[in-house]
Amino acid sequence: MKTMSDLEVKKKGLQVLFKELGESDAIRFLSQISYEKRDYLILQEKLFKGMGVDEIFEKARKYSVSRKG
Repeated sequence: MKTMSDLEVKKKGLQVLFKELGESDAIRFLSQISYEKRDYLILQEKLFKGMGVDEIFEKARKYSVSRKG
């Protein structure tokens, strides 16, 4: 699997946000996080502590399925 460039990641991320949240909620979400200074690596450690890739993937899959209703 090819690693995406930063620009590709941003573009794909925005596409997902707008598709899943709609324009209004996606913009609200972005406005809430854009001014906060966070260290993503620390946040990632807390969110996924003790989890393997398979477990993280499965949780993401279940969440995605639950959102589709």
